[in-house]
Amino acid sequence: MDKYSVLKKIDKYLEEKDYINARKLIRNDLKRYGTKEEYYMYLGYASTDAEERLKNYQKAIDENPKNLDATINIANAYDEIKNHDKAIEFYNKAIEMDKTCALAFNNRGYSYFNKQEYEKALLDYDKALLLNPKLEIAQDNRTKLLEIIAEKEEFKELVKNSEANQKNYHYYFNLGMAEARLGEYDKALDAYNKSIELKPDFAPCYLFRGILEHGKGNLDKANEDYSKAIEIDENLIDAYFNKAQIVFSKGNPETNELKSALKYLEKAVELDPKFIDALYSIAVIQKKLEEYHEAIKTLDKILEIAPDSVNSRALKKLIIKKYLN
Repeated sequence: MDKYSVLKKIDKYLEEKDYINARKLIRNDLKRYGTKEEYYMYLGYASTDAEERLKNYQKAIDENPKNLDATINIANAYDEIKNHDKAIEFYNKAIEMDKTCALAFNNRGYSYFNKQEYEKALLDYDKALLLNPKLEIAQDNRTKLLEIIAEKEEFKELVKNSEANQKNYHYYFNLGMAEARLGEYDKALDAYNKSIELKPDFAPCYLFRGILEHGKGNLDKANEDYSKAIEIDENLIDAYFNKAQIVFSKGNPETNELKSALKYLEKAVELDPKFIDALYSIAVIQKKLEEYHEAIKTLDKILEIAPDSVNSRALKKLIIKKYLN
């Protein structure tokens, strides 16, 4: 058995959570074929005890001090045993190694959350989502934290009265998010406006202010904010998608409006080829433009990604039955 076959079999055991057989294979075969760093990393993956994982990941780092995965995993293990200060220390090291590692920012935010240092947690979740807007764990963590902040009026007042936060665009952005979740849309709008006043090139705030205006039916204002967000950050996927959705909000869009929306959706899919909502919207527009064969191709792409997509399967069936028979 060669090294590739050993690693493949170990990965299969780990995926199945068969840690006993994974450890046997690591100790019997990977020790012969792999490097010491790989050996200790895989022992860490296969360990069910946090203290044991700590020891193995530390040995992997001893072999390679720049091992980012081992550094993050050590931090995770410290979090698991509730040593959050030590976890933050290792997340800091991970971020020094790779300042674009969204997961490290998210996980450090979670450590701050556990220490009830909510401002620091929010800043880290924000950073994680700026680096990777589709990182679901960061989205979930941020939403959970905003709900807690929204319920803690005492905390909100404390932060609001802080001189530092009166000049902190992140604070007003987060305040806007919290107010929006409570249905206080005018207060949310005021907070977003203040954030933009403090930092006019903060793309996420234009995006979320646009979402707020979109929900209130102010489509022109929403469109302006989405456009500004894209101007600042051309990789802001949701801004492209939401701009396209404005066309659908109008009721009976003209052909040129549909084609314009299609361009924005295609850009969103270029940035995220598995963005199912954008792909489905593309198929809907292709159907409206009577591009039935193209619509079928788009729906087939969705069904490759998500075979259980009921809406995609139903739309495909409708197009074939009504327009292609």
